[in-house]
Amino acid sequence: MALYNQYDLQKITISMLCDKAALHRSTFYLYYKNTDELLREIENNILREIQIYADDINDFELASDEAGLSPRQIFDRRAPKMIAFYEWQFSVRSYITPLLGDYGDPYFIHHYEKIIHDNILPAVKAFHLKYEKKPYIIEYLVGGVLKTNKDWLQNNNISINELVEIQRRMVLNNPFD
Repeated sequence: MALYNQYDLQKITISMLCDKAALHRSTFYLYYKNTDELLREIENNILREIQIYADDINDFELASDEAGLSPRQIFDRRAPKMIAFYEWQFSVRSYITPLLGDYGDPYFIHHYEKIIHDNILPAVKAFHLKYEKKPYIIEYLVGGVLKTNKDWLQNNNISINELVEIQRRMVLNNPFD
């Protein structure tokens, strides 16, 4: 991933990977056919974890005890799960940052956006948010969440709690209030 942070995938050779990992080329070929296969395995493992966290955060079907709560109260009850997700993301930022970076893979970005999109929909429904142009607002939120996550992972200039608060404001009310 350190190489991927510096180079386009097409410029990373098996020799470069093996030198960086202190492996012999034959060891690499025992497990992978090429760099694309290695990258796809890394991406799929990360995407699988992201999906697990997203499903846990947005398990609104089982949350019948939240029926009478305000959107803010529902969001606040889910904040600890969001914090756990961002703690995990931060712990694997050396993998995620290159995937979202300048040489990032469109496959990973597309699938990450889809997870965000598919998990914003139940939140919008559970919070009873009534946007006139809902599809546009949801796409805006997806882009905002992805870009905010990327910037946070790269710069680490705000706390996880601040990141969760920004997302709460983006979803529930005017973010500038």
